Amino acid sequence: MRCLNNSRPPRGRRYVNLLAVPAILVWAAVAHGHGEGSGEDKGTVHAVLDPLPPELSELRVQLRRTLAPQLLVANPTGKSLVVEDETGRPFLRIGPDHAEGDLGAAAFHRTNALMAPGAIPAEASEDPRWAVVEATPNWGWFDLRLRTDSVDVPDQVVDSGKTASIGTWSLPVQFGDTVSMISGHFEYRPDANGMIQANVADLGALQGKAMVRAMPGSSRPGLFLSYYGDSPLTLMGEQDEPFLRFSQQGVEANRNSPTWATVAPAGAPSYVGNDNGSEVLWARISGGSSYGWIEPRTSYSGRVENPSQPGLVKRWQIPIQIGDSRSQIQGKSEWFPIEPEADKGH
Repeated sequence: MRCLNNSRPPRGRRYVNLLAVPAILVWAAVAHGHGEGSGEDKGTVHAVLDPLPPELSELRVQLRRTLAPQLLVANPTGKSLVVEDETGRPFLRIGPDHAEGDLGAAAFHRTNALMAPGAIPAEASEDPRWAVVEATPNWGWFDLRLRTDSVDVPDQVVDSGKTASIGTWSLPVQFGDTVSMISGHFEYRPDANGMIQANVADLGALQGKAMVRAMPGSSRPGLFLSYYGDSPLTLMGEQDEPFLRFSQQGVEANRNSPTWATVAPAGAPSYVGNDNGSEVLWARISGGSSYGWIEPRTSYSGRVENPSQPGLVKRWQIPIQIGDSRSQIQGKSEWFPIEPEADKGH
């Protein structure tokens, strides 16, 4: 299986979907609800992507966990990938030249719009109205079949305190003339007692020109940067797009940056976006030379293999440009176990 680079997902419009639908589970028992955003304190449920079948090996597919499970697909082939909804109706066509959405299909809007639950019911579909939604053969969407909010966890799984597979999900697709499936499973992961801490390891060309520190956070750690160089400094986003710019005039954010769309704080200039993603739209966010922001590339939401021991879980890079020169900030994120209160003193 060919996987996408986690730091550069395929370009495409990103929308958040807050709807939830029941998942078809392998387990049938009296159970607890433990979705990713459920607030339960014993564990969480994650959607996991299984290896692609051989007939889909030319695709690049990634499952990201943001505000909801998000599938990202890049199709570099000369064939079209058609994705079907729960009723078997096609609502996405990715490739060979661009990505198309069926604007008449409720599934297209339900997986790509920020709305209150029930704002667009599943039966609201109309006649097919296909339109180009992305100029490249890439697309990302929040498929409701991957949502974990309504996934139930059996009592015996919670009580075991161990990671367990508790159900499956699947998306029917057609790749060229071949009918296939993108599939995965739901995995219950008990909460580990500990925290992820990011650290800056190498400033690259910023050495002597800036102070960069990692700001700890529960699930969304950030970075703080104070710049005192002469030439403008540009930090690149997750898709290598201009993201933040530091100069003697202050700090600016690119309102067309998909990375800014995910981290912009309340009250800051909002994400605008454009069709080709190439135009830069700077907006001042600070009159000084320092700024702190949530940095998704420093976070880690995967499984900690040995939660009782500290260890490295991720290395990360932030590409930068100073004047015409490219470099990068490098860092690492580590797991540190925390001794439960009840165990202290024993």
